[in-house]
Order: sequence, then structure tokens, then C-alpha cells
Amino acid sequence: MAKLRIGTLERLKVIESSLGSRINRVRKRSFAIVQASLAAGLAYWVAQTIFGHASPFFAPITVVIILGLSGGDRIRRAAEISLGVTVGVGLGDFLVNYVGPGTWQISVIVAVSLLVASMLSSSVLVSNQVAIGAIIIATIMPPGTAGGGTERMFDAFIGSVIGLVTIALLPASPLNSGRREVSKLLGIASSVLDDVAVALEKQEVKELDEAIMAVHNTQAGIADMIAAAKGGREVSKLSPMMWDSRWRVRSLERILPSVEQLLGDIRVLARRARVLCEDGDQVTIRLINIIDELADITASLSDYFDGLADETQTAEIPALVRRLQVLAASTDMSVVKDDGVLSEYVLLAQARSVTVHLLVVCGWSEESATAALPPTSATPAYPYERWPGIIEDD
Repeated sequence: MAKLRIGTLERLKVIESSLGSRINRVRKRSFAIVQASLAAGLAYWVAQTIFGHASPFFAPITVVIILGLSGGDRIRRAAEISLGVTVGVGLGDFLVNYVGPGTWQISVIVAVSLLVASMLSSSVLVSNQVAIGAIIIATIMPPGTAGGGTERMFDAFIGSVIGLVTIALLPASPLNSGRREVSKLLGIASSVLDDVAVALEKQEVKELDEAIMAVHNTQAGIADMIAAAKGGREVSKLSPMMWDSRWRVRSLERILPSVEQLLGDIRVLARRARVLCEDGDQVTIRLINIIDELADITASLSDYFDGLADETQTAEIPALVRRLQVLAASTDMSVVKDDGVLSEYVLLAQARSVTVHLLVVCGWSEESATAALPPTSATPAYPYERWPGIIEDD
């Protein structure tokens, strides 16, 4: 327990504001920047040179929008964007011819555009693109300017096609984004577990307040993690060059529920630790050491997922699994004092659950992970499996 520690929120702020973090963020986005730049230039060239459009404004714009989409269903959403921009441009040309430009005219154009879009599709994306396309026509590219009429509609279609072809032929790694999101959430989980261990040892509530706030704010990160995995799955299906990554993508998707459940368990653990400290109760050193070890293992898993592009790092997983096996074997009821309070039992239960989820993240099935825990029932659903070489605490 003699580690240099800072609070969860301070730790996250230091990481986020560091120069190294910013450089790393730029490095990770460099491929997407190159991808969008090349595709936008290609779309402009195709529309202008091959099809003879004088000012193919909507071709590169549509490319950038499509490549900027995150998560899954990019093909469907690209079709929605293409439909929205095409209808919006055509509708804008038609309406401006009749009502002209101006303040009240914009209100009319937007209202009619959204009404037409709602009849075409229930998608908010389609509605937005129809309205945006019509507004652009009514303001900066009115009828009569170069590339008007059907040319603009066709430019949007060109941009949609090139955007999808770019995803297929110049694909980003289907795994990197999802791994980074998993790493980020595991890093927060580790930090919260670390703060809980310190608070239980020192009976300090302040750090627990910060830890609870940090773990409560992970819902957006969970959504980003799921969206990144869906995007990776789509890339692995769309791009022939990434077909051999499909099984890795499925493996990543399989652990996502456990990462989410892990954070839920840690929320409960942190809140219950706060109750215990407020009541002035104490836990055994063994329980504190279990939570501290969980924090350290979770931090190692976070580092592993952040740097998994190097496949040689897979050697780390067996070592982490072994540590989790040893830890699981030590989480029997003797960890709690004979006169232990309810909060102490809850902490042990949550620590056991966190151990199971970490084993699943390492590749185990939930059944096997649960069977690694010493039973607390006379008739456990999954009989305890004593692994060779594991020395249990007396």
C-alpha cells in the first residue's frame, strides 16, 4: 500500500491535459485525417473532371460527413445522408425559385424541408441533411450559381459512393478504436478501485466522493465503447482486407458486457465503501489487499488494451489470468471478520464479481470464471474448480 496516490479526478485530469496525451491523440487520428483528405480530393476530382461539374461543392462535403460517422450502420447512414443531401439540394432549388431568399423565406424553406423529410423517413439524420442542404442552397449557393440543379444532387451521390469505397479500400483498423475505449474505461475502473483501497485503509471519505463521481460519469464512455465495436464490425465486413479480423472483432464484442458490468459493480463497491467509512467501521487487511490487487490487475489490463496493436503483448494475458486465479481463490468468507457488518459482506461480494468480470475480459467464459471462486453456498450453481498450484489462504 506504499504507493504514491492521487485522487481519481486529479489523475484523469493530469492524463487528459498532458502533452504526451495530446500528441498520442493526434497520432491515433492521423490515419483518419489522411483517409478523409484523399477521399475528399478524389470526390472533387471525379465530379469535376469525369462528370464535368464546375463547382462540385457537395461531393467532398458528403465524403467528409460519411467518413466522420462513428459506430456501426455506416452503410445505412451513408444512404440516409445521400438521400437527405440529394432531396435537400433539389428541394432548396425548387423552393428558392418560388419564394426567393430572405429571412422569412428561410423559415418557410426549413419548415417545408423538415415536413418533406419526415414523410420520407423517420431518421433524424435524413431530416437534418434535407434541411441543411436546403439552407445552403437558399443562402450561399442559390439557383443560377455554377453547378446548380441536378448536378448538386449527383455530387452528393458521388461523395456517398466514394466515402463507402474509401472505407472498404482504405480501412482503419477495426479493433483500435474499440480497444482504446475499453482501455479508457478499465483505467477509470482501476483508479476507482485504488481510491477505494486507500479510503478503506485510512478511513477517508473525500477520495471516495471523487471516485464515485468518476465512475458515475462513465455512461458516455460505455456508449462510445459499444459504438466503436459496432464500427469495427462493419469495417471488418465491408473491407476485404479486414475479413481476417472478424474473429478478433467478435472476441472484442464478447467482452463488452463484462466491461459494462464491471463498472456497475465498482459503482456499488465505491458507494458501499463510503457508507462503511461514514459509519466508522473497518474491514480486514485481506479485503483491502484484494481490492488493491484488483486495481493493479485492472490497470495492467488497461495498458494491455491500449497497446494491443503489438500482438506480442498477448503474453501478458496468461500472467494476469494467473494473478486473478490466485486472487479468486482467496475470496472466501473468511475474508470478513466474524462480527463483520453488512457493508463488509457487500464489499467482498462486489470484489468477487469484479474478479469474475476481469477473467471474462481476459478471455474466460463467465461459467469458468465463476467456478474459480470459493463457494459461498452448499449447492453452488458452478462447482468450485481448484486450479493446480493455487495456494489458498487459511
